[in-house]
Amino acid sequence: MHQAHAGAPDDGPHILTLPDGRRLAYAEYGAAAGTPVLYFHGFPSSRREARLIHADAVAAGARIISADRPGYGDSDDAPDRTLADWADDCAALAASLALDRYAVMGVSGGGPYALACARHLCERQAHRLIGCTLICPLGPIHHDELLAQMHPATRASLLVGRQPAWLADLIYGAPTTAFLAHWPSLVERFRHLAAPPADDAVLRDGDIAAILNRTIADAMRNGARGARRDLTLYIHDWGLDLPSIQQPIHIWHGTADGTVPIGHARWLAAQLPNARLTELPDEGHYSVPIRYAGRILTDLLHGHATTDADADADAD
Repeated sequence: MHQAHAGAPDDGPHILTLPDGRRLAYAEYGAAAGTPVLYFHGFPSSRREARLIHADAVAAGARIISADRPGYGDSDDAPDRTLADWADDCAALAASLALDRYAVMGVSGGGPYALACARHLCERQAHRLIGCTLICPLGPIHHDELLAQMHPATRASLLVGRQPAWLADLIYGAPTTAFLAHWPSLVERFRHLAAPPADDAVLRDGDIAAILNRTIADAMRNGARGARRDLTLYIHDWGLDLPSIQQPIHIWHGTADGTVPIGHARWLAAQLPNARLTELPDEGHYSVPIRYAGRILTDLLHGHATTDADADADAD
């Protein structure tokens, strides 16, 4: 049984006050003296998502630094933020922690934010960014062909980002967010909606569902401001000019992913000039970041070439 919490530190927030006065909350997992990795959580989620990979991070020698994006968890909202603004927040976080070199890792809806760092941090701190990994990343769904690949229920939820602000406020208003904050387990049905067998197995293992439920409660606690803004950012032009990103990027994706289809990873790999895509047969949206975390972190920190067969062996 997978015990994601085993030996994990307290994930109560550390607070950084950013130059504009906002509070940025973060937690640390993995090896305290390891190589720093900035971990970008999915949608909707929180810093506590990284608790799922704590044990693998310890084994890989990775110091995981996971921050709540603005409007999530204990981080203050930033109403007019863009994807690019996240790179500035991360640069401030790295400076506050005196990180000379670090990697970034984006999971699912955190993928666009990792790309924002690859695009903008490379311009200013290329010598500090030692690696970038995307795990089951969401593609730029303002391209209708990518949005159309998604499950109808997922597509409908994302399309809220194209609606007027008042409608998003109504859908994600106080009654809805309070309800989900108190009963996040209701989201479990949505997780299983298009889940392949690999995901069903992982989601029933140990305390994984409980950890994910807690991240939902975090995301909804302050009126889902971060989630609502993510919806808007995801479904409009990201403004990142993907072909100009020179940072080497490794993308990991399951071929059976029912949440973010493998077509998103293939599209991104074709757009990014220095991307490498590892496709994991029959794996899903949750099984990849949980079952393969050790292999992914080792590759990220040490640049080991990894084949699909290697990854399958690592998960067995």
